[in-house]
Amino acid sequence: MKHPIFVDMDDVIAETTRTYPALVKREFGIEASYEAIADFDLSSSFGLTRAQLAHLFEVVHTKEVLMGFSPVTGVREALSAWQVAGYPIAVVTGRPPETRELSLAWLKMAGIPFDSFEICDKYGRHNPAQGPFITLDEIKTRAYTCAVEDSLSMAAFLSGTMKVPTFLFDRPWNRHTEGHPACTRCASWKEIARKATPLLQP
Repeated sequence: MKHPIFVDMDDVIAETTRTYPALVKREFGIEASYEAIADFDLSSSFGLTRAQLAHLFEVVHTKEVLMGFSPVTGVREALSAWQVAGYPIAVVTGRPPETRELSLAWLKMAGIPFDSFEICDKYGRHNPAQGPFITLDEIKTRAYTCAVEDSLSMAAFLSGTMKVPTFLFDRPWNRHTEGHPACTRCASWKEIARKATPLLQP
């Protein structure tokens, strides 16, 4: 049986962060742009206080916002082709555990092909009161054919610690460094699918 392919959700499957500047303007009156998000720490990128950042994430994780994201261009075609080739698609997200049902509903609504869905405490933010999730130690016990991520820290964990071939989806917040040398930076799903082909031979 072929090992699954690890696929992150936000900014890999769903166009999430592109919606943030409008939300920041609406909630705080602060002008911001997507291309100016030069840091994974949004308080730094948008000039928000910690309290404002917490409020922003509360807003982001409401049904109104979560269900309004668009799929990233080309994601359906790439994941479908991988499934047809016999590779299970493992969606592994760092979203809060309480977003599980809405996230699954969005995946179904958007027609995203996948075989499993897990919430992982990628950044040490979750607590059990929020609902079930897996840890990085649990992820470390899994075998993946390859992975697609937009977070530099997760890409480094997958490619460096786990030795999984990892495609880093190019985003403004991961451009300040090339990340782990084992990562392959890609600008689109079309490029990811092309560069993954040698890994997915029968």
